[in-house]
Amino acid sequence: MPVQQLIAIRHRFRRSFVAWAAALLIAASATGMPALQAQTTTPEPGAESAPPPSRPTFTVNARLVVLDVVVTDKAGKPVDDLTEKDFQIFEDGKQQRIRSLEAPSAHQLPPASAAAGASAVFDPARPASFGHSPVDILVLDQLNTHFADSSFARRSLHDYLAGQPALLLQPTTLLSVYDNRFKLLQAFTRDRDALLRALAAAPTEYAWKLEVNGNADYGPIERLDQSLRALEDIAQSYARIPGRKSLIWVGGGFPTIDPTSIDSRDAREVKDTLQHVTDALLDARLTLYAIDPSSSAASVTEITDIDQQAFAQAAGDALSGASDPFNASDDFDRLGPVTGGRVIRGKNDIAQQIASSVDLGANFYTIAYTPSSTSEAAAQYRKISVVCLRAGLTATTRSGYYAGATRQGRSAGTAAYDLTTAAESTIALNGLRVTVEPDTSPNAPPSTYIVRTGAADLTWEPQPDGSATAWVYVMAASLDAKNKMLSHTLQGMIASAKPGVDLRDAARTADFQFTVSPAPKSTTLRFIVRDSTTGRMGSVDLPIARH
Repeated sequence: MPVQQLIAIRHRFRRSFVAWAAALLIAASATGMPALQAQTTTPEPGAESAPPPSRPTFTVNARLVVLDVVVTDKAGKPVDDLTEKDFQIFEDGKQQRIRSLEAPSAHQLPPASAAAGASAVFDPARPASFGHSPVDILVLDQLNTHFADSSFARRSLHDYLAGQPALLLQPTTLLSVYDNRFKLLQAFTRDRDALLRALAAAPTEYAWKLEVNGNADYGPIERLDQSLRALEDIAQSYARIPGRKSLIWVGGGFPTIDPTSIDSRDAREVKDTLQHVTDALLDARLTLYAIDPSSSAASVTEITDIDQQAFAQAAGDALSGASDPFNASDDFDRLGPVTGGRVIRGKNDIAQQIASSVDLGANFYTIAYTPSSTSEAAAQYRKISVVCLRAGLTATTRSGYYAGATRQGRSAGTAAYDLTTAAESTIALNGLRVTVEPDTSPNAPPSTYIVRTGAADLTWEPQPDGSATAWVYVMAASLDAKNKMLSHTLQGMIASAKPGVDLRDAARTADFQFTVSPAPKSTTLRFIVRDSTTGRMGSVDLPIARH
């Protein structure tokens, strides 16, 4: 299918979905009736229990904001002996009261995973195995990187891994972004040699969309779309892992799109999509450390001392013209500082830069505060700065967050993007705990399933009578053998909980009855649940039995 046609289809799907979602919300508000009444249930005694939900991350949860803060000395080395008295936090220029602080030493694997060593299994769908350890996500970008530079990046990743101990300090996974797919090369492991074998089995590929289509009108747009969808997949797949996640992106990064080169509606969609994907990274506690292996790169955006940090912050404020970091530009280099990381260009010691980024990502303080402003409408974007009071040290964290009302106002416009991305994702999404089973009740219609979602993962809205409701989108996509979507069935649904139900119980589920007929020639039914407030998603695949 020509890329212009693909982009047009996605635009039409998105716009029709926005109209559908708005109509659904208006109808539900007018009648007071949900699209479907779901139940919350607890498994039978002896059934397997899900791990408890992770601690609040970089979202406002019960008026609590949680930050991961890296402190470095003048040589750029992490400092790990500070206390609460060494920090000050400011939101929109006003000092905030620190509620709690965790030192880097508190971020450890659980005893069972630590004792298992290289044989330990880390499953993002069962996040308890990670404890509160930091994790590393290594991404080899073979979509936006020229062939020779991609080969150099692959050798550098090998050199970095070969220089590490056989038992890595924290769980690490390896992925690659290709011209037409996003692939998991090695699941989370502490076995260095397993990662080396996976890297060796993934040879360097020619970036056709960059080398051949780089100057075509649609080439950069297609690469931007594919890169952002890869970032969204990563955020949604690893969202429930409790610890901080360092995303080490080795490659050129997605292209900057000149807004004057596309129509205003498409330019607005590009900006909204970039903001939304960045929100997903922040919510999942993902910090981007991007390293460009291109030998011809002209600049370095690495921050190595306190003077550079002050200059970069002043320059960023001047560029944006406001506190929102996305007002000025939509380029890849913004993602590093916005998420609390860095972007490095123009270096040739790529293996050392990877090691340095991993080291920074593993040594962090977790600091929580309650915002002094109680108004959700006070500012669209709340800017955060952390000051280290010990002389000569620099504190780095995420630059801010969007107020809840601002983000929820964009939810209908971003839901279509999320769901189409999830439908063709090559990795399972674990932002919500989701299981599916056929509905075997006597009166169930044919091809009906029960979609169970972890109640503790959903956003519940209290009602005057003491009950609570949660809005979700549920979608079933029919996929062919190449993971392409052939058809989909989509419904907006509401889960209702009776007064007194403990919605923080990790074993409790919200159950949705869903009827869908698979498309001809499909091999898989993929069920996706999306929380309409947070945008977090979970997915599960069911093979289709053909008789």
